[in-house]
Amino acid sequence: MNYIFGTVDTLITALVTYMMFSGFSLEWKLMLLIVLGSIIILESVLVSKKVYADFKGIKGYLKLFEGVAIAFSIMSVIAFIMVSVPMAVIILVFNAILIYILMSVTRITYAIVNKLRRTKNVLIVGAGQDGKLIAEEIKQRPDLKLNVVGFLDDNMNNIEDEDASINILGLTCDSEAVIKDNNVKLVIVAVKSRMDSDILTDLVKGIPLGVKVWRMYRFYEKITKKFLVSKMSVNWLFYDCVRKRALLYAYLKRFCDIIASLTILLITSPIMLIAAVGIKLSDLGPIFFTQTRMGKFGQPFKMIKFRIMYQDKVADDFDDDVNEILSDDKRMIPFCKILRKFHIDELPQMINVLRGDMSIVGPRPVREEVYYENKESIPFWECRNWVRPGWCGWQQVNVNEPTAEQRMGYDLYYIKHQNLVWDIYIFLRYICKVVLGKARGK
Repeated sequence: MNYIFGTVDTLITALVTYMMFSGFSLEWKLMLLIVLGSIIILESVLVSKKVYADFKGIKGYLKLFEGVAIAFSIMSVIAFIMVSVPMAVIILVFNAILIYILMSVTRITYAIVNKLRRTKNVLIVGAGQDGKLIAEEIKQRPDLKLNVVGFLDDNMNNIEDEDASINILGLTCDSEAVIKDNNVKLVIVAVKSRMDSDILTDLVKGIPLGVKVWRMYRFYEKITKKFLVSKMSVNWLFYDCVRKRALLYAYLKRFCDIIASLTILLITSPIMLIAAVGIKLSDLGPIFFTQTRMGKFGQPFKMIKFRIMYQDKVADDFDDDVNEILSDDKRMIPFCKILRKFHIDELPQMINVLRGDMSIVGPRPVREEVYYENKESIPFWECRNWVRPGWCGWQQVNVNEPTAEQRMGYDLYYIKHQNLVWDIYIFLRYICKVVLGKARGK
């Protein structure tokens, strides 16, 4: 739900801010800056105050009010400087009030609807590792309103001896009676991919109409928003990811990449100029540092960054994706610590985006060594290179220090579901993390 609330809050902020300032007849560039600034500042404050992570009762609405008040206090100062009209501050006050009311209404509406929803009982077929994994994922998400009543397994005696906490309700041939006795509305099949014909026959006969049936890995993907890497197969990848994308989406994404990269370069040009001068004066070495990364379809390219290490300490084999550069690293130029913290050193990658090496949103590119190492040890690793690598990505807004399997799970989920609206959401959430200094290289 956090992603839904974040998306709705972004839309509310954009629409209300645009309507409030539309009467000023501002140039579209200035209007865009005000709208984007309001979104980024508000979302950054809400994330920093953990409004999305922990929204409970009156305290949640108070934190939301405090976050909106702080964000638009900051925005009032910026808007006054940009517009130079005292009325802009007053409008922003009404803007903040209306946005808070609409955000509160969405949360109240969700709370009412969620309370009216009945908890659905879930039966899991298979009490092995997969069954236990999906049961644990469900328990960690009370908002799903799902209750795992137990398991069906034909090896129940062995499992009970190993783990008495698992509630085995019977064999697969008992599915009809168990479903009726426990009012089961959802069945999750968590057994090996090719089920025995006897087990499949039992399930076909025992699951009545109206009861939804999910394969475990599909349900895992639905609730976690990532792929279960250990369950991937050639068939799964072929039908899920190797789909002909609409040409319109491809052209629009490329167009948006060009516009976004040019806009970022324009807005951040003063910061980049200061960074370039500071780096040059540090040891008179080169301003930029390039590193070979793997691009679309495994084609290598030179990724551009600001050099943040002393020239005699620069090595092409370090990998900031595994956090080798620490805040107290003696190789780092002291001035560049702030560049690293707020990812200013990655702004030159907008040149890679303009060249077509990268996209604004996509799987984060890795070094050649990492690519080939993981290609040997992780099946289908190269599949994450079916699209252009990104300046930011779905994995980065979810987890800062993922394992290779976690990274692949998030990246393949993005490849399967990518669309422009989601790209914008990922981009804005990443910007919020950068502004808060919470984004990491991974």
